[in-house]
Amino acid sequence: MNGRRARANRCSIQLSMLHCLGWVAMVCALAGAAQAASLRVSAEPPLAGERLGDALRSYVDGADVKVEPLSSATDGPTARPVEPGTVVITLQKSRARGEDAEVVLVDSEETIVARLPGALRTEDLYRAAALKVQALLQRRVVAVPDAAAMGGALSDRAAPAASPDRGALLLAVDLAALVPTSGPAREALRLGAGLQLGQRWRLDLGTYLEPRQTADAQGIHVTAWEIPVCLSLGFAWRAGVWQGWLEGVGHAAFRKISAEAAGIVSNSDTTLSPRAGGALGVAVAIAPGVRAHARASALAVLADTRYRVDGQLVWPAARALVLVELGLQYGGR
Repeated sequence: MNGRRARANRCSIQLSMLHCLGWVAMVCALAGAAQAASLRVSAEPPLAGERLGDALRSYVDGADVKVEPLSSATDGPTARPVEPGTVVITLQKSRARGEDAEVVLVDSEETIVARLPGALRTEDLYRAAALKVQALLQRRVVAVPDAAAMGGALSDRAAPAASPDRGALLLAVDLAALVPTSGPAREALRLGAGLQLGQRWRLDLGTYLEPRQTADAQGIHVTAWEIPVCLSLGFAWRAGVWQGWLEGVGHAAFRKISAEAAGIVSNSDTTLSPRAGGALGVAVAIAPGVRAHARASALAVLADTRYRVDGQLVWPAARALVLVELGLQYGGR
């Protein structure tokens, strides 16, 4: 009898441990799902919704954060979002005290108001608000298993399905100065499109529209025309209101060179000039979804593209190329 009772106790202990592990796994899964929620963020002036959105992206992992003007995000502290499963977050000055701030969370079923005492006097206002939102989201989800243990069913809003990160489209237009190690410097208009992958990576594709170039070499008139196509992969070493990027850059420049002179037959040639190198870029938010950015690139020319006519060099080949770009970017997160 003692042996049977001991075996029964061991079985009970094992079932209890499995039960606890199951609840822990469920809580972790629900907490991860809460952090992957869709968040619509706004702030009451003079507070900045963009800064709150940047803080939330840093502290609420996997959240889809969209910054909106206060008038379109909410029509009041008790307004309900249009989309199911979305949480509207508003940062505002406290209605009770002059130096306090409030974070208001609104979803389809409830409204939570959390006060941040004295937050308006601190430099870490947006960080404190983001940490408060993170804690509220986790607390709301963890409370659901307790209700299930009492016989209630899990609410759909407690574990919203994590939407896959499909990336964010980027559009850019820049004025660029291209300075080769040999040959004339030139200006160009760069048109680019890209895809932001997560919070740190992005892929860009663009082209440079350059004016035609001319030169005279010992009585030979040379005309050159090229279209560089660029592909870059960037990593954000700093994210927030202003961003810093490191990029690996590759160019494929399609160039057509023509030569004319008295006494020789006019001829032309089309070449491909591959280039590769790196770039350093910075960007700062100037409006919702719009950033001003600058980038400096250094590229090595991988193939000799000099041009000769009857053995005479009429167009030099640059060994390297430096680009400086200034422009605007729309989209991304």
